[in-house]
Amino acid sequence: MSNQATLNLNGEWQFKLMTDQKKETMEPDNFFDVIQVPGSIEEQGFGEVSDHFPIGTWKKKREYEGIAWYSKEIEIPDNFQDHHLQLHIQGARWHSELWINGHLITENNRLSIPHKYDITDHIQVGSRNRISIKLDNRMQMQLQESHIHSYHTGTNWGGITGGVHIVAKPKNGIRYVKVEADHHELRVSVDLFVQPSKPLSIKHRVEDRQGNTILSDQMELMNQQTTVQLNHHQKLKNWSPEEPNLYVYKVEWYKDDQCRQTEEVRFGVRSFTTNDQKFLVNDTPIFLNGYVDCCVFPQTGYPVWDKEHYKMQFQTAKQYGFNHVRLHGWTAPEPFWEAADEEGMLVQTELPHWSVYYRERQINAPANVHDFYKEELEEILEKLHRHPSFVMLAMGNELISQEGHPQLNELVHHAKKIDNTRLYADNTGFGELPSHDRAGDFFIPTLNWHPPYHINDAASPDTTTDYREVTKLETKPLIAHEHGQFTMYVRPEEEEKYQGILEPHWLETIKESLAKKGLQSRVDEFIEATGVHLARSLKETFEKARRTPGLSGIQLLDIRDFPGQGHATVGILDVFWDAKGIIAPSAFRQFSNDMVLLARSDKRTFYHKETMTVQLDISYFGKAIHDLNIEWQLTEGDQIVYSGEIGGIHLTGQGLQPVEIIQVLLQADKAKSLNFKVRLTNKAEVLATNNWDYWVYPRPTLPNNTSRIWTNMPTLRSILNGARFEEKISIVQHSFQKDPNVDLVISDQLSRDVIQHVVDGGTVWLMSENQQDEIMTRYLPTFWNYLWFPEQQGTTMGMKIHEHPVLKKFPHDPFSNWQWFHLVNQVGALNIDSIPQVEPIIEVIDNFNRQKKLAYMFEVKVGRGKLFVTSLQCKKPADLKRPETQALLLEIIEYLNSDQFEPTAQLTMSELLGVFKVTAIVHR
Repeated sequence: MSNQATLNLNGEWQFKLMTDQKKETMEPDNFFDVIQVPGSIEEQGFGEVSDHFPIGTWKKKREYEGIAWYSKEIEIPDNFQDHHLQLHIQGARWHSELWINGHLITENNRLSIPHKYDITDHIQVGSRNRISIKLDNRMQMQLQESHIHSYHTGTNWGGITGGVHIVAKPKNGIRYVKVEADHHELRVSVDLFVQPSKPLSIKHRVEDRQGNTILSDQMELMNQQTTVQLNHHQKLKNWSPEEPNLYVYKVEWYKDDQCRQTEEVRFGVRSFTTNDQKFLVNDTPIFLNGYVDCCVFPQTGYPVWDKEHYKMQFQTAKQYGFNHVRLHGWTAPEPFWEAADEEGMLVQTELPHWSVYYRERQINAPANVHDFYKEELEEILEKLHRHPSFVMLAMGNELISQEGHPQLNELVHHAKKIDNTRLYADNTGFGELPSHDRAGDFFIPTLNWHPPYHINDAASPDTTTDYREVTKLETKPLIAHEHGQFTMYVRPEEEEKYQGILEPHWLETIKESLAKKGLQSRVDEFIEATGVHLARSLKETFEKARRTPGLSGIQLLDIRDFPGQGHATVGILDVFWDAKGIIAPSAFRQFSNDMVLLARSDKRTFYHKETMTVQLDISYFGKAIHDLNIEWQLTEGDQIVYSGEIGGIHLTGQGLQPVEIIQVLLQADKAKSLNFKVRLTNKAEVLATNNWDYWVYPRPTLPNNTSRIWTNMPTLRSILNGARFEEKISIVQHSFQKDPNVDLVISDQLSRDVIQHVVDGGTVWLMSENQQDEIMTRYLPTFWNYLWFPEQQGTTMGMKIHEHPVLKKFPHDPFSNWQWFHLVNQVGALNIDSIPQVEPIIEVIDNFNRQKKLAYMFEVKVGRGKLFVTSLQCKKPADLKRPETQALLLEIIEYLNSDQFEPTAQLTMSELLGVFKVTAIVHR
């Protein structure tokens, strides 16, 4: 036999679902079904079709929750005699019992690691044995969902998805080898099964990934537990995300000049520590640019056991600048960690824990719950110790109230006693700072929800803002919890990618609604517009985090879409790790990398002859770099308007570093869109680039016919000097007498006199604020999704700006951008569902669940007149001082006074009154 033998038990097993789940045992004689190991129960045809039709998550074609029995007759070879035998069940969720030859051996109740059974004293070597495994995938205790056992992600799968095998080791040989490595030495612990009666001769060596021997030695083991220190004198290169150097420690036990046992441990030499508010890899500062992995496996519904799949994930993530991943409420299987080691991905794992038991500080969690998590913690740390990619662990997701919980502190201290080479946090996401007595080497506050911040203000045109009011509260490293969470339109094309047990059931109601509304042909437009909006919003919220002094990391939720909890289209990739085409990796890396160039300016829009002031900063964590240059340009299209260069830049690598203030006098004979581009170079090498959009507008001038403009809005006085400001138009006593001296009516109310004016042939601009069915919006896209957070401030997904002469002098592209922020943030969209003949000029894309037809701007005929309608924020005095607001208002007036204003859609009176509320003539 080999020095360490493995007996693979994968393949065909006898199988039966136990419909009578009160029975304690089952004889294998009536196992009439056959199942393959590895694989889930459901994907092999077992289970029933559910009558549950989820509106916000995927659905399995077949489902089964309960007890299932596996049985197999195996022969244990003769050369397993005098060996310690351990049976491993990989990928079982989550309770198992092992029966051998009709006798119950014991049970296992683990979620994060394989189920392991010592079968040494229960198996008959050299003869046939019947192995029976009882699995129960039901919730084993009253715990809230975590992603490893949520229907929305882990799908409550059943079965053995990773395989079954027996590991055999000599009874008087090596039980366990543990390697700890730092910059100077290796500390190797060798545990034997028994105290040796005479010394054991071993040879041990370190090999690189090519099999070359780096270090070698031999010695005799005198004790059951021995620790060996090997000084490698820097012969071993450090492991890091940039250079994931790996080595194998190999120990061989010799007896009678024969190798009786070989044990191998792959490892990397690295340290992961903290210094004040910074994380350090091998004593070098690093910014953890991370994403969240929510245990999403769209073909299987369970974590796959395929290293190449995980290598693909990490290679893709690194293309977008990520060096870190958080496992949300689960611990991945062994192939994940092997891939993370090889690709250089820093990983935070987490106890499978999203419960309410630790919310009340004075109330302890149930003993069985707390003991379960303590044991899970111990098992995870033992299993993952050898992986250099494993650097952090949190005790669960969003567990505590503001002040923390002593039992979670207990778990943190317990973890540090077991393995002090990793960093720990009491939970991910909840709790407020200052931390007071909360235990943890670092904390993960949700910055966009932590006082004084709110998700509604997660991003804006003001790029001077940051999250320093949170980071100033703590002296330990902080990571932004579940950052981002903006959404875009659903992509029905993804349905055809599902080839396994899962179906994207959230699409059923969405596709039905699209068909009913006749919107199928427009979905690609919505995807493009909302995808651009998502990317632009992510860029600003990432940069807001990178502008924050004292912040050491981000955990984006998510690089991929989230298939449940209402279906959250938050990703730049779909659930299959395929790009959606909304932003190229190179563009994403501009704001998501180890080095990010930042531009602080308090606004994006300027007047002619106003000075644009930009503070250039660099967010960089790493080794010091010297003698760098920044080249900057301000361009209008392909034309360079201004340019400059800043030389002699020295980066300390300690985080946020200011560079220089750039001031440019802007000039504009017409409204212009500008782009501010910067790049950081080291001689001929470009280290980083970034760019931002700005706009400049001419100084406002009065319309030619100001005296013939009537309005009931005194707030417009500063911009319409000379206009008629009156409460009502053409009303004498109770009668209406048409006024021939009015070319344009501008009103914020649809009153009887205004209706009469337009019906008689007048021109009216209605700045609407009294819609019948108003949909409030914000500039930023919907947070997470509408179904999960229906009461949030904004439930729409951005704008589609159609080509129209009214906007020909107002520089824009077809999508949401920052010059629109103050015009549309926190305003009501016009609901035009009931008037399908109207085509919006500025269309508001509703969330894909509701699918209303919405607009910020449209035009129609009413009676013999013409009506132009907006709900833009352009009537408050403060807003009217903004250059973009003044420019747009005057451009609209110019258009309404021109021959180009010829609406094609006609509204009846009932259609008009169905959209807008009518007010009394005197309404103030």
